[in-house]
Amino acid sequence: MAPSPERVRIAQADWSGLPPEPWKNGAGVTRTLAVDTQPVPRWRVSIADIDRDGPYSRFPGHDRVSVVLSGQGVTLQGDGKEIRLLPGVPTAFAGDVAFQSRLQDGPVRVLNLFVLRGAAQAAVSGFGGGPSASPVLVAGSLARDAGRAQAFGFTVEAGDGPDAVQLDLRVAAPHAA
Repeated sequence: MAPSPERVRIAQADWSGLPPEPWKNGAGVTRTLAVDTQPVPRWRVSIADIDRDGPYSRFPGHDRVSVVLSGQGVTLQGDGKEIRLLPGVPTAFAGDVAFQSRLQDGPVRVLNLFVLRGAAQAAVSGFGGGPSASPVLVAGSLARDAGRAQAFGFTVEAGDGPDAVQLDLRVAAPHAA
């Protein structure tokens, strides 16, 4: 069944106008693009400006997808793991690990998608900024008894010319009780 026209809303907005939220460690700021309205949010999408090396925020119980929108990249190290966040390339990883970040040649802007494991699922694909197209990454999971899920999607664009990045995000979570 197609959604009724009065329930579908398409909006275009400039995310750079959103108010910055300073990090507790002072190493950057975040702008929240969208967040679940449940008392314990099941998903969140934000864009972070990272100015220097330091701790990368932990989100226990969450799966993450991060994409460098501008700058050369970030290397995350912790628990014997190393993850490279590259321009225009969606990268999925568990939010449970206490990573230290190391910037690759200066500040970066990173899109972060967080999903509460077992309560939401997200898919991210990207174009530009790195390889011409990245594979669709799936993060998080829905419980088997989740029932009907609500879903939404949107596109995030950043940059101009050959460094422009376009990301397609899709999130699904069970209907609220």
